[in-house]
Amino acid sequence: MSRKRKSYNRRAGTPSLIAGLTLALIAAVAALFMSHNSSSSSGVNTPTADKNNSISSPQSVVSADESGEKIKSKPVERNGLEIRYLDVGQGDCSLILLPDGKNVLIDAGPDSSADYVVEYLKNEKIDKIDYLIATHPHEDHIGGMDEVINNFEIGRVYAPKIEENGGSTEVSDGEPSASAAVTTKTYEDFLKAVSDKGLKIINGKCGTHVYFSLSLTIDIIAPNSTYYSDINNYSLVVQMKYAQHSFLFMGDAENYSEQEILDGDYDIKANVIKIGHHGSYSASSNTFIEKVDPDYAIISCGKDNRYGHPHAETLKTLEKNEIYVLRTDLRGTITVKSDGINELRVTTDRDDSESFKDESSGTPMDGDSSDRSEETSVESEGEISDESTDNENVESIAA
Repeated sequence: MSRKRKSYNRRAGTPSLIAGLTLALIAAVAALFMSHNSSSSSGVNTPTADKNNSISSPQSVVSADESGEKIKSKPVERNGLEIRYLDVGQGDCSLILLPDGKNVLIDAGPDSSADYVVEYLKNEKIDKIDYLIATHPHEDHIGGMDEVINNFEIGRVYAPKIEENGGSTEVSDGEPSASAAVTTKTYEDFLKAVSDKGLKIINGKCGTHVYFSLSLTIDIIAPNSTYYSDINNYSLVVQMKYAQHSFLFMGDAENYSEQEILDGDYDIKANVIKIGHHGSYSASSNTFIEKVDPDYAIISCGKDNRYGHPHAETLKTLEKNEIYVLRTDLRGTITVKSDGINELRVTTDRDDSESFKDESSGTPMDGDSSDRSEETSVESEGEISDESTDNENVESIAA
């Protein structure tokens, strides 16, 4: 705004006017000086956004005591929620960066990807996994878990309690089930790493609360039974809600577990679903997908894997329900960012130019789905608060 010059009568009170202006000028200079000193001495590190509005990697505030030694304080709070579905080949690994600076890791991929997962976490300056979730004892999900435990500070560990089934060797989709899986060296390595670090495994089951804050919750909604003939159905199914956005992580849960979830009358509507069992025909029934009604479906699988994942039946179901499909074998690591209110942004390693918001317009990815013509908008009232309370009512299983 331009400032107009005013002419004053020098005879009519010029000295008092000059005095007033002088005092105002002195006060302004003093206020500016104090403000500069305050901002320069605060020493607070905050996340910054890059040119693509990306949330910065989690950082810990580091200060020094009088002896010069570095002291780590609590992680810096992040600007929203970020989920990374890591490309670990034929396996599963999801890293969740919570707004309050805590970290969740769901599965850790196969043994062959252990070094990659560890290096990825270290590159992101992550030194603690606050919540480590092993969905079930298959190697492609927990193969890298022992290395994660050995290399990072671990908070709580969740895993299903597997009931022995008398040595069953039933095979589902080429994978042994029940007792055959819980006696593998991979599973033993996982248990040993937990024990060596003095940790306890919390029995993950329906009704287990992993995390709670005023705006974000993480709950386990399956398994709903204590015994299954197929170990895939022991998978911990994780539901995360962040204000008005919701996410499902299905592990390898198949149709049987899906039906139990439907029978439990859960509110499973989600914006994003990590498809069960790598897109196998044994999961993602049409009834279940209709109930979830997601905007995006993430499929974690290896390129040209020997199981043929994802199967044509699953892709057809997703196409029928007009869902955007993103696959790690085609897109690499997939990142979803949410502000919990309006924006849900999806980016991929191999095509960073692709970015989607809740309007869900454009061409579906990695599938033959039809274009969505209906726009989805999300509105919210009030502010988001992230004061968290960890669940104390937990049940441990022997490590």
